Amino acid sequence: MFNKRILIFCIILALMAAALQAVPFVFGTVFSFAVLLNGFPVYIAARFSYTLGILVYLSAAALMALYNFCEAVFFACTNGIIGLSLGIMKGLFKSIYTVPALSALLDITILLMVNYLFGIRIFNSSVFGTPVSQTAALLIPMYFYCLVYLRLATSVDNLLHKYIDFNIHT
Repeated sequence: MFNKRILIFCIILALMAAALQAVPFVFGTVFSFAVLLNGFPVYIAARFSYTLGILVYLSAAALMALYNFCEAVFFACTNGIIGLSLGIMKGLFKSIYTVPALSALLDITILLMVNYLFGIRIFNSSVFGTPVSQTAALLIPMYFYCLVYLRLATSVDNLLHKYIDFNIHT
């Protein structure tokens, strides 16, 4: 069982993730870069506990679905799953270079599933014909994206733990 302070903090994290996804919708496309940050709250919650990370991920996606279902799908398939997978895998693996590789593979797999199973066109099939060539083309850029994302999210997580005492289980 988690203490009330951690649960309230996770509720705030879910609201923050949903709010960051809505920033371009509310303030205009000039602030579209804010969408890239919406995986940070999920990462922070997943660093507390896998269960809390999954709950924040699902809660944020549900909140986003209330105002725009497409944004919720976008969050669930990109930055949300990246934040969740990086947070969970950071607890399992100590190497900073292994974690982004696994997270990149997971995200590419999810994007390919959305592309081929659900028919939502993400990749142009004329450029990269097969899923294997699409995976090969995306792996290196996605790895570096996840590596930078992990570095930034870890820095934010360390700052939070430096200034706020989180006694997780009481």
